Amino acid sequence: MSAHDRYLADYHTSLETVYCQNVKCSNSEDGVTVRYESEYGQGSITPEDCPQCNGELSFDQPDPPDDDEDAL
Repeated sequence: MSAHDRYLADYHTSLETVYCQNVKCSNSEDGVTVRYESEYGQGSITPEDCPQCNGELSFDQPDPPDDDEDAL
């Protein structure tokens, strides 16, 4: 992609920290670094799933589990 095409497409790439949404996975607390690419206002991350447990990744850190739920 030429520099002019990247400018027109508003193409950006960066490294970002995302978190596994599986609270039992260590990546839910520590996070994992992924490559983020944005073009024409749409973004995607690589890898799309947690490399440790194949869980869903998100930019938001999951809430810790409630102790009350474990008692049930």
